Amino acid sequence: CAFRKLIDIQYIGCMGPPGGGRNPVSNRMLRHFNFIAFADMSDGSVRRIFEMILGATLERKFAKEIQELCPSLVAATVEQYNLIRTEMLPTPAKSHYTFNL
Repeated sequence: CAFRKLIDIQYIGCMGPPGGGRNPVSNRMLRHFNFIAFADMSDGSVRRIFEMILGATLERKFAKEIQELCPSLVAATVEQYNLIRTEMLPTPAKSHYTFNL
C-alpha cells in the first residue's frame, strides 16, 4: 500500500462531559480541535423557542382549537424530555440512549 498525502482535511466533532457511558478525551487529542461550548438552556427558554416554531406551523395549517394547544404540547414535551434525560442515561451497553431536542 503506497503512502497517501491528505491535504486540506477538516475534522468536526462534538461531545458531552464524561459520564453516562461517555469517556474522557485526552488533552493530546483535544489539542487538535477548536472549542465552541454553550450552557444548557433553561426550560423557559426551550419552551419559548419551541412554542414559536410550533405556533407558526399551527397558525398556518390548523384550526383555532388546535392552535390553543401549543403551550400545553410544548410544556408536556419538555417535561418528558427532562424525565427521559435523567432516567435513561447512556451506558456502554446502551450507548444509543442519547436524547436531544
